[in-house]
Amino acid sequence: MENQARISTFFYSAFFILLYGSGYVGAKLGFPYAKPLVFLCWRFAISGILLILIAFLTKATWPKRPIDVLHISVSGIFLVSLFSIGTWVSMDMGVPPATSALIIALQPLTVSFVAYFIFKKEINVNQWIGLFLGLLGVMLVVGEHASFNTKYLIGVLMSFLGLLGLTVGNLYQKTFCSSMNIFTGGAIQSMVAGLVCLVLTFFFEPFVVQWNGQFIFSLFWMSVVVSIGAISFLYILIRRGESHKVASLFYLIPAITAIIAYFVFHSTLNTMQIIGMFITMLGVALVNIKFKFLSFFHSKKITYH
Repeated sequence: MENQARISTFFYSAFFILLYGSGYVGAKLGFPYAKPLVFLCWRFAISGILLILIAFLTKATWPKRPIDVLHISVSGIFLVSLFSIGTWVSMDMGVPPATSALIIALQPLTVSFVAYFIFKKEINVNQWIGLFLGLLGVMLVVGEHASFNTKYLIGVLMSFLGLLGLTVGNLYQKTFCSSMNIFTGGAIQSMVAGLVCLVLTFFFEPFVVQWNGQFIFSLFWMSVVVSIGAISFLYILIRRGESHKVASLFYLIPAITAIIAYFVFHSTLNTMQIIGMFITMLGVALVNIKFKFLSFFHSKKITYH
């Protein structure tokens, strides 16, 4: 039984990472037919409705206090909305999916820095080396296309904006939404994120969609397969107490995204970019050797609320 549990956990983790990594490619499939913010409006509307139905069918618990709804909403603005807007606009501006995924993979490094400056958590030598290697690797990957290409540089900055949203959102959710139900909380966050994107479209994008088979497939993949499928696998792993293994597998996302992008878009990485990707993943791994993902929140010296 124990071996069966380990095997099933491995496959659940692998499916989660595969679906998560495919999201970068799936999103780019729809960009020729809808701008990122418009695409995100449709995605969050569909995933939000589906999560409400799942919450109803599973009799999931909804937050009872208005302050809990507020905390979940604020977390969603950063964790879902800002993260998605940053990465999707970045790819729409020409940043390859694997490069955007690589920048997002720097999250453990940013968590370490936040812990250092805000929570006074010490950073050891391994973590400083990891930080240097992570940034060096990203520079090697993005540097080739960055010369005299303002649009590409802005796209890279948008990926870093998505990284900021993911980091702040995770920290906020861990602090104020630790008891959030993944389905009801996810429904609230999807609706709030969709509302943010809808407001932004009035200022930055025309609300126009070219409906065709490829866009519908992309929308279905992002709204159902990625949003619902990945969440379901993550939920199973959390219930088994295996979420830390998912965090460790996040190092594989840039490589998996690059492989999927190769088969879908026939995009390739040159030798320098491959070296940069491995250097970045090594740097992130070094940070997590001593600094477990978000582990400082479990310290008795830190209190919540």
